Order: sequence, then C-alpha cells, then structure tokens
Amino acid sequence: MIYSTIMAFPFVGREAELEALTKRAQRPHGQLLVVYGRRRVGKTYLLGRFAKSYPNVFYGASQQAAAIELAAFTETVRSALGDEGLPPGYAFPTWDAALTHLTSRAGERRLVVVLDEFPYLADSTPGLESIIQRWWDHHGSRSALMLILCGSAVSFMRRLDEAAAPLHQRLTGKLLVQPFSYREAGRMHPELSGERKATIYGILGGTPLYLEQWNQAHSLRENLIELFADPGSLILNAAELTLSSHLAEAEGAPRILQAVALGNTRTNQIHDYAQVAVERPLKRLVELGFLERRVPALQDPLRTKQSFYRVADPYFRFYFRFIAPNRVDIDRGLGKQVVDDNILPQLDDHMGPAFEDIARDHARYLIQAGQLRADAVSSWWTRDGRHEIDIVGTRHAGVSFIGTVKWAKRQLGMSVLHNLDEHAKALPALEPLAPRLVYGRAGGNAALRALPGVRCYSADDIYL
Repeated sequence: MIYSTIMAFPFVGREAELEALTKRAQRPHGQLLVVYGRRRVGKTYLLGRFAKSYPNVFYGASQQAAAIELAAFTETVRSALGDEGLPPGYAFPTWDAALTHLTSRAGERRLVVVLDEFPYLADSTPGLESIIQRWWDHHGSRSALMLILCGSAVSFMRRLDEAAAPLHQRLTGKLLVQPFSYREAGRMHPELSGERKATIYGILGGTPLYLEQWNQAHSLRENLIELFADPGSLILNAAELTLSSHLAEAEGAPRILQAVALGNTRTNQIHDYAQVAVERPLKRLVELGFLERRVPALQDPLRTKQSFYRVADPYFRFYFRFIAPNRVDIDRGLGKQVVDDNILPQLDDHMGPAFEDIARDHARYLIQAGQLRADAVSSWWTRDGRHEIDIVGTRHAGVSFIGTVKWAKRQLGMSVLHNLDEHAKALPALEPLAPRLVYGRAGGNAALRALPGVRCYSADDIYL
C-alpha cells in the first residue's frame, strides 16, 4: 500500500523514469530492479507514482532489528493485499518466507513490491542479498513479481551488481534518479519569470524537496531568510543529513567541497585550503557526483593538464559558498544579517557560473530538438587564461557552434559578440558559419538579434 503522504504534492517531471519503470513492468516474468540516487531527489515519490498503477506492497525500512522489520513488513503486506495466508498474530520469520509468500500471492498478475531504504534492511539482516539471489534463481525470475530495491546509499546500491555480489547478472534493470534539470525544476514554479526560475535553480538546484520550500508569493529576500536564516530550517538540516550519509567514506570531504566552492579549483589549491590529502577524496567525490572535473573541449581528459574541479550541484555550491562559512552566525540568530551582508550582495556573482550551466543544458536541449548539431556541449579555455568560450558544441573532431553567457541585467549588445569572435580566433577546428549563441538574463538587443547566424536567448526563452 502506498502511504498517503507520498502523493501529497503535484507530480512534476520524471516522465522518462516512469516510462522506463512501466516498460519493465510490462515485460513477462519476474523483474528485479535497483533504483538509487541521493537523498531527497524524489525516489520514493517516483516509485509511489509508478506503483499505484499496480497491486503493490510499498515498505520503507526504519533501521530496526530484523525481527521488527519483518513484523512491520508483514503488517504492510496484510494492509495492502489482505489476510490470505497470514493468520492473526503471524509475522514472517525470515525474508525468504516473505518473498515466497509474495510470489504465491502474485499468481499470474503483476505485483510490485518496493523495499525502500534497502541498505537498512541489508544491515539488519546479514546475507539478505544472498537470500534474494536464491529466491530469484528458484522462483522470482519465473514469477509475476516485480521487486524493486531502492536506496540512497549510492555506493552500496552500485555494489549490488558488482562481479562478486550475489545479485550480479541477476538484476533486470538499474535506474539512477538524478536531481531535476533546470527545465524540470522550473515546472515547480510555473508562475514565476525565467529570471526568477533560474535564480531559484542557482540557489536550490534540482532537488524537489528543496524546490517545494520556495514560496512563489514571497520576494527573493524573504525566501532567503525563510530558508537560510533559521537554524532549524528544513533545507539547512537536510543538506547536512545528505552530506553525512554520503560523504563518510571521503575524509575531509566538507572542507574539500568548501575549498572548491570558494574558488580553489586546482588540486594544489584545494590541498592548501583544506589541509588534507585530496587525491583519493577528490576521486570519490567525483564518483558520487558532488564534484565534477572540467576539461576544455577537444582535449583528452586522461592527458590534459588544464582540468579543474567544480562543485557539481547548484545547491551545494551555494551551501558551501554562503552557508557553511556563516553557519555559526546563523546558529547565533544572525541569519538575516548573513542574507543581507553576505548572500544578496554576491548573488549575481554566484549566478554567473550557474547561468552558464543552464545555458549549456539549454544548448543540449536544442540538439535534442534538432535545432543544433553536436555530439557534446562543454566549454573551452587556453592554458594561459587569455581565451575562454562558455559554450562549445563539438561534432566529430570539429566545433559546430559556440556561445557566450552573461548574467547581466541589461540586454546584451554587439560588444559581447565581438568579444566572443575574438576568443574564437584561438579556437581550433571551428566550422565555417558555425552558429553563435548569446545568452543573457534579458537576452540580446535588436541589433544583435537581427544578425544572421546569431541566436539570442533570454532567461525567459530558455524555459519555453
């Protein structure tokens, strides 16, 4: 049975994920899936939406002893499917017994069983993966049961299909649930302007739970105070929970993330700021999706010496730039002062790189829509720092389009295009007549928009 709180908010986005799950459910015989992703990205919400189309058992583990979990799971099954085969007072003695019962109850019609927070169950029942393996080999693969193992411990969930793992080559599907894209995030606040949607994304990223906290009726300052000035804020504490649950394996991770968020993006700079060994934590943070290693377009990632690191998620960039360094003041009740003196004066500077990310994502959207041609979209810069281009679309070994991005309040004019063209002279393999894209908060002026081969986009345009 789906808990009623799962569907408390309107469902936004996740069409591709729902389609993938539905296609799996429509296949014959048993299905064994792993669904994973960082905390608060909406895994439970997604699975709740999917499972309601089928008879289902939806169970969320709670870090209890095995006997308590099994008793609670028995009651969930009883509530969802009825008492058949479950005498009063009975509780499944083992997970093997529970899976056997569910296989029998499914019969020939699809039954969806979701074990949410699966790592908790595996921790309370050593060998649970082997129990599931035996059930799958003997009964599950030929049944009508669709068993979904869901969890937020990304490293643990990925290991379920490693070569030495009991479930290796038995899973019929894996689904990584990512935070919303900027376009999906914008659908959470349909009444707002493109500029405000982009600003919200630059602050909160694509985590649905965070986006739900933004009050469309309040001003930017009011929202910042509500979300970040209160020591008991849901978003402040949820961020710390996410970090503690995901970064325990990476020693010094918070200091490394703060170093990068504050502009220390090279390995030696990160080490000097964080004062910890960084090689292994950097690799781990990239694997977990908290950091990204940026490489200039057209260069080999394994050979280039021009790479740098960047906090990948917009919210964590904001958090480690503005909140973590000022958390003591926020806890002392000085949150409004932090908003007024630290965040608002620097927010446009913070939004510059965030808007560049949004613009690159928009260019990828244009490729999918057939309006641009490229295999990949990135950026480009020279070793000496003299030349930099915000958007570079590469196709085969050439550059098929370029673009510039400015988070300026005014409409952009010809000087922006001239500057882009000057940098492009140093860019190798630029195709003749390659389109030039200009992204600005207010778009380009009339003269710029009238030029052939130039495409101008405002913050409103990218959400159309």
